[in-house]
Amino acid sequence: MQLLQGKIAIVTGGSQGIGKAVAKCFASHGASVVTCSRDLGKAQAAAEEILRETGKRIEALRADVTKKRDVQRIVDTVMKRYGRIDILVNNAGIQEYAPFLELEESLWDLHFDINVKGAFLFSQAVARYMVRKGGCKIINMSSDSGVAPVPARAAAYCSSKSALIGLTRCIAKDLGSYGIYCNAICPGGIQNTGMMEHYHIVFQAKDTEDAQLTALKRLGQPEDVANAALFLASSLSDHVTGEHLLVTGGDIMSQ
Repeated sequence: MQLLQGKIAIVTGGSQGIGKAVAKCFASHGASVVTCSRDLGKAQAAAEEILRETGKRIEALRADVTKKRDVQRIVDTVMKRYGRIDILVNNAGIQEYAPFLELEESLWDLHFDINVKGAFLFSQAVARYMVRKGGCKIINMSSDSGVAPVPARAAAYCSSKSALIGLTRCIAKDLGSYGIYCNAICPGGIQNTGMMEHYHIVFQAKDTEDAQLTALKRLGQPEDVANAALFLASSLSDHVTGEHLLVTGGDIMSQ
């Protein structure tokens, strides 16, 4: 059963990890998918890999989610080509570490520009079309760091991901009457992602150690998050909005 047959989807940060898995999952379920990334070559390579593995063609475009003109160009391109946008996944993000007393203002601003402002700009640009043309499902990729101060030395990241949950609720509240949904996903430790690799380098951590912190005693895969996104993007979640879904294997159970 293809849950997204005929749907039009935009996935930001679709060149690797969770974003690539979401794009692949959506395409496999019948959606026409457009991804965007600052690294066009990497995004195109991901699209070619998806084509080889699934036979589904997705389109990769270049965009900096912090630049309003780039965001509007992507949204206008998709609207011109397809006439509507059914799904938006705000996945582009950054995670860097610094002790709180040494945290530079520039690093704080960078986290909020990419993790929060990017989602705001894309959501607003898409919603301005869709309040006139019909409903849309917006999915914001937050983090377990958005509901708990983990890991250490991540004040900018944790704060930005908490803000993204707040933005999710505001979009859901303001736009629900137009049939526009907005939910957030909060992944925990997910293998085969750039953020997890960076975390391991900074903290000299090991997968086996991190896995022991979860109830399931294993880390997640990008496909685990993609399946959660599929649920929120499909009709299966038609009475769910303004929520954040923890996909952590049980490393965090309180909200």
